[in-house]
Amino acid sequence: MGFFADRSGLETFAGQSPIDVAKPMAAIIFIWSGAAIAGNLIAAPAKFQAPSLTLPVALDVGRMQFQWLGVAEAVCAFLVLALLLASKRMASWQLVAVFAAFALQRLWILPVLDERTLAIIAGQPVKESSLHLVYIAAEVVKAACLVWAGSQAMRPLSARSRA
Repeated sequence: MGFFADRSGLETFAGQSPIDVAKPMAAIIFIWSGAAIAGNLIAAPAKFQAPSLTLPVALDVGRMQFQWLGVAEAVCAFLVLALLLASKRMASWQLVAVFAAFALQRLWILPVLDERTLAIIAGQPVKESSLHLVYIAAEVVKAACLVWAGSQAMRPLSARSRA
């Protein structure tokens, strides 16, 4: 069975009529992108600029921030997947990149960074690592692909409003 890309940037199996998911898909994707940008790219580095927060306290707050942000992102990922399944569509390459970046962050990078964080909080020495840069790169890719996918999900809505 082949598939084709429609104007929403989502792909559907040929011969099947998908349900209309443009509005909820766009909404969820943009909520996810806003949470990721606000939580990971703005708030996370901002707490280290607060002179009254010691490094262990900032790291402890960061651990909780990333834990709860991960829950919110997982809910968004689940909802996007549920909409894709309900509409009988396949994810665009942008959404595949988002899921891959999210999985990389949650399954590999964050567990390693969490171990380092706990060691620093406990006052133990840790070796230098560039893993934060890998996390940031994955986050930038994820955020850009989310915005792109959300914009593509909006296309059918703007086409309908012109008609």
